[in-house]
Amino acid sequence: MLRIRTLPVLFLVLAVAGAGSVALAFERGDPGDVAVRSAELREAPGHLSAIRGHLDYGTRVEVRDHSQGFLRVRSEAGEEGWLHPSALSRDPVILTEDGDDVERDADRDEIALAGRGFNEEVEERYRSERGLSFAPVDRMEAGGADPEDLRAFIEQGELHLPGGE
Repeated sequence: MLRIRTLPVLFLVLAVAGAGSVALAFERGDPGDVAVRSAELREAPGHLSAIRGHLDYGTRVEVRDHSQGFLRVRSEAGEEGWLHPSALSRDPVILTEDGDDVERDADRDEIALAGRGFNEEVEERYRSERGLSFAPVDRMEAGGADPEDLRAFIEQGELHLPGGE
């Protein structure tokens, strides 16, 4: 009987510890580089918080604080706000003058696979052999909700995440 009660509590403790572990991997003062194409810099911690701006791939930031699974960061250009830690890498991103990485742990095909699952050559082969059009995928990648429309939707629907956001 004790095991039946202990097991759910143990899972809950592990889940809560794991949720904060990514954010806690960065401490105050730690540097990080933006590891995604465009990271959303938010006004407050949380996915529903207003977007203040975007940080480009390779932008160097300093971690200032962490809260609710987000990191408050400041870029070398002085931009400050909250980022989800999944957008940051501890490893420096070194770019050449043309914007390409000098060094990468992953090769071109691995990066393509992570992005869409295809590189240009594979995409062209699928297009020619199977008559596929990737135009809808391109439109979805280019699209997105207007931040003001999203904010209005959140307010009108009185949507809130746990933690008061």
